[in-house]
Amino acid sequence: MRPKEQKNHKGTKRVGKFERSADLDSGGYPKENLVLLPEVIAAPDWRSITAMSLLAALILMVWPVPSQGATENQGTLSVAVDLFDDWGSGACGEGIVTNNGSANTQWEVNVDLPGSVTSYWSSEISHLDNPDLEGSDMSHSWRVTGVEWNQTLAPGASTTFGFCIDRAEASQITYTDDSDMPMAGPHPHPVGESEFIDLATFGLSNGSDHTGHDGLVGGRTAITTEALLAYNHLRAFAGLAPATINDVGAWAFANSLTNNTQAWGNDQMGVGLWYAMQGAKVGWMADDSFDPQVIADIERTARLGSAEDVMAMVAAYGHEGFAQYLIDNGLGQTFINTLQMEPHYAGWMHDRAHGMLSIENVAIAHDVNHLTVLSHDQMQPFMNDTWDWPQWPALEVSQTRVLEYFQSMVVLGDPLGFHLNDLTAPSGQENPAITPPLPPGC
Repeated sequence: MRPKEQKNHKGTKRVGKFERSADLDSGGYPKENLVLLPEVIAAPDWRSITAMSLLAALILMVWPVPSQGATENQGTLSVAVDLFDDWGSGACGEGIVTNNGSANTQWEVNVDLPGSVTSYWSSEISHLDNPDLEGSDMSHSWRVTGVEWNQTLAPGASTTFGFCIDRAEASQITYTDDSDMPMAGPHPHPVGESEFIDLATFGLSNGSDHTGHDGLVGGRTAITTEALLAYNHLRAFAGLAPATINDVGAWAFANSLTNNTQAWGNDQMGVGLWYAMQGAKVGWMADDSFDPQVIADIERTARLGSAEDVMAMVAAYGHEGFAQYLIDNGLGQTFINTLQMEPHYAGWMHDRAHGMLSIENVAIAHDVNHLTVLSHDQMQPFMNDTWDWPQWPALEVSQTRVLEYFQSMVVLGDPLGFHLNDLTAPSGQENPAITPPLPPGC
């Protein structure tokens, strides 16, 4: 375990293999003053792919859907599509839609992308058949429409939407009309003989790396409803009643912690389970001892070390009495199992839990969610999808705000508020329910 004094600080930083100035560009990415330390010989091969993909822009002219009161003269829309991050098997990009007409317009555009859309934001995207492109490299056509806050464009105005694609296969997310039940059909990733439900049951996509079982390396495990147990054990310690994954999911949608403003199909359940896991992973830490590096250390220890070492770290860095509370009630293994879970698993981190809430005007919720994503060697927190680069904007958020954000998941409070200060073991707390409420049939 690394000593606490090695926590990140402002100014010039060393994060893993990189040294950087605190200056970032407007998108939170490093400027030219990012330098490789001597031990790094060359940049990854996919960087060359990214450079070439930046040249690809697709301009399409489509007819708008006029808003109420629009004139008969339906102006045209243009959309420019740019793949700004390309790793070969997939990519992420954005489209800029401009109203070139003379009337307010509710925009809708069709775009052809070199793959299947697996996640999107600031828009609604649905698949269209495009027989004209059969057999080509760009075999998918997608209808993109605005959402409530950017749906109408004034003359000359523009808006931006984002997306990620998978070149190899179509999105596997499926939905059911019953919002209280997981999707029907075979379990895509069963968890042995476990009673717990795999997050992939609620939907599976490939919007980021390391989402399938082939990415579960180094002791990383799939996300299951066992995380809800650990989450409710922490809530019980704080004197709070058990919550369902629907409760947590509703809170996430209400607080701008999701891709879309409205839940569809199993979204609320999957998002709820994902944020319950995140709250259980971090919310146990005491305010005066929180250090992002400890999160990396304890996750790595849970995956590769001993239970005794994990509990020793909980005693050293957690709220007073929490470690003993877990031990006395036989809850330690559930807590450890939750620490082992990989946040990218099943694609929900990017496809549905990509929160756009601004944090201290330097990052968004999604950036801070990367606290629990570790480097390949599991030595560093706040790593991005590749596990090789830090999630730069998150490093600029104060540690106090990071912890309060994760504690808000536990109490279902304001993500920008203050929570669980000076929490100690509740007096007379009875053994919490070992099986808190799960959706009917689960």
